[in-house]
Amino acid sequence: MKVGVIMDKIEFLSFGEIIFCIVISFFILIFLKAFLFFRKLSRECVYPIHIFDNMIKDFYAMFPKQSIMFKGNIYKRGMFIKITTLHKKIYEGEFVGFNGKDMICIITKSAIVTNNIKNIKDINLIKY
Repeated sequence: MKVGVIMDKIEFLSFGEIIFCIVISFFILIFLKAFLFFRKLSRECVYPIHIFDNMIKDFYAMFPKQSIMFKGNIYKRGMFIKITTLHKKIYEGEFVGFNGKDMICIITKSAIVTNNIKNIKDINLIKY
């Protein structure tokens, strides 16, 4: 008898309500994927140089393009440059290369820095 009383009080979702929940969850998923994608684009990576001492040659292979044109200036591998990012971070070091996928790499005194070219505000030449 108690089972029948419980079943009378339970309300089931209609087909329309189930479809509505599926659509809402789909839009939430799209929003999260877009947010994570744009967050990944703006990320920069800083690798401590003492960990990668033996692998510095590999960074030259991963960033094979030896020159880059930025705001009308050409920067070549081996130049010492100062990079200012959109997040107001400043890195000074030797230009390693460009990989053709919008990533630039420099070696500073303490780290190896890779950054998306879209997130760079300015590049200045320190010395050649």
